[in-house]
Amino acid sequence: MGSFSTSLSGVEAASQDLAVISNNLANLDTTAYKNQEANFQDFFYQMLGENGAGDPTQIGAGSIIGSVISAFTQGTINSTGVPTDMAIQGSGFFLEQNGTTTLYTRAGDFSQNASGYLVTSDGGYVLGYPAVNGVISPSQTLAPLQISAGQISQPNATTNVELTMNLDASATPPTTTGGTDATGTLTATGNASAGDQVTIGGTTYTFETSFTTSPSTVADQVMIATSGLAGTLTNLADAINGTGTAGTNYSQGTDANGEVTGTAGATTVALTATSAGTNGNSIPTSVNLAQGSSFGASFGATTLAGGTAGTPVPGSADSTFSEPVVVYDSLGTSHTLTFTFNMTAANTWAYQITIPAADVAGATAPQTLKSGTLQFGGNGNLISPTGNVTGITLSNLADGAKSMTLNWQLFDPTTGAANVTQVAGSSNVSSTQQNGYASGALQSFTINSDGTIQGVFSNGQTLTLGQLALATFQNTEGLQLNGANTFLATPSAGIPSVGAPSTGGRGTIVGQALESSNVDMTTELADLIVAERNYQSNARAISTADQMVNYMLTMQP
Repeated sequence: MGSFSTSLSGVEAASQDLAVISNNLANLDTTAYKNQEANFQDFFYQMLGENGAGDPTQIGAGSIIGSVISAFTQGTINSTGVPTDMAIQGSGFFLEQNGTTTLYTRAGDFSQNASGYLVTSDGGYVLGYPAVNGVISPSQTLAPLQISAGQISQPNATTNVELTMNLDASATPPTTTGGTDATGTLTATGNASAGDQVTIGGTTYTFETSFTTSPSTVADQVMIATSGLAGTLTNLADAINGTGTAGTNYSQGTDANGEVTGTAGATTVALTATSAGTNGNSIPTSVNLAQGSSFGASFGATTLAGGTAGTPVPGSADSTFSEPVVVYDSLGTSHTLTFTFNMTAANTWAYQITIPAADVAGATAPQTLKSGTLQFGGNGNLISPTGNVTGITLSNLADGAKSMTLNWQLFDPTTGAANVTQVAGSSNVSSTQQNGYASGALQSFTINSDGTIQGVFSNGQTLTLGQLALATFQNTEGLQLNGANTFLATPSAGIPSVGAPSTGGRGTIVGQALESSNVDMTTELADLIVAERNYQSNARAISTADQMVNYMLTMQP
């Protein structure tokens, strides 16, 4: 009887439906599991003939499961706090290399193996784009992603220092009384030649026919005047005094001498110490001429002399102020530079930048890296220098690091406002900044929404370690279930489109979170009741057919 086979197909289909529902319920807590639904279709039909109108007369032969479809709807994303956990918000699949096979998964419950590689729960390598020195190349090929605890952030030598500070305008500068200023005279018989040098008060001035940059930021260069010797000597006096036109008469990076002042004549520069008894009543001077120079320079004395020592009168406590600043060399070694400020006159402070002797090979005393003068206007604003202090050079470092040159950022690069002021109130530094750092070891990492893995290092630096890749398919229903929360690509699914998250229609990444199963338990339990009734009704049809057969077999002739 056909009713047996027909009802049997219904039982078989209902049984398969129950299996699909049971699998859904079993995976209620499976990470990123996608709910499945069994779809029935009729089997085939037996043709009995036609009715009087010519319409076909057919009897069905039962049902089968025509398809089982996975619903790739978004599951709820729950925070876990685990750094290696991640969820996809939107479309896409993580890529996993398992042996020679590439698998696809929505489950981001990853971990790290002994070598630091990101791996899936079944041991496959998570694929993405590894970074090289913190940079991800657009042409980078897919590779396993490694987050090694041994990764190092390379050191960076300091090139810029900034002090936001105030110097006390009410401080009293130290003075001397009863003495006279030391003096001396520079006499020249011909105009200077390029390369000639004059050393006065510890500062060496080099004569040049042109500056290498415009305006020149190299310190202590003096322009040779085309008009003759008198013009050149005027330029030298301007450089000594910090007057005239910086960048034209002398290089932009030149600061006022601080030890002497100068007055130019036709063939002479009269030099006077800035205070009575400076440097024990004498200031060494010297001249170094280029070969063949006609700048036949001489001094009335080998030193500025003639001054008499006065009685020192100390200033108040705020007339001297120091601030240590830590900088880093090319090897990541730290060095503490000391910025010392001494008030020499109203609105005038001499500065000196030094490095400890132990940091410089062969040094027996702290080394002076730079010195000069800060001058302020009546409202406390910095009026000289008019630019940043450049050319602060640290060389012959004891640890063998490369020589380094840094700048003291006196002015904000955005607003142009001075970082140093002079108003009444205690001298203080509100903040120091410098752009160098030592090497650092990887301490932690985070996953950004675009899939980039950002490593945080012990030196405070953040470096990109890599980027996760996602794949999308034209027909996700065509993917083949592979177990262990993975899928296999098939011709029906189409060629995977692989790229960075948040691009090309791919979803974004949520770090320290996992996607839950999208199974709705209430719906599944209701479907379970329907499937059970379907199974029972088909089984009852078989039982009824059996009773009919028994009745026929027991009929008496």
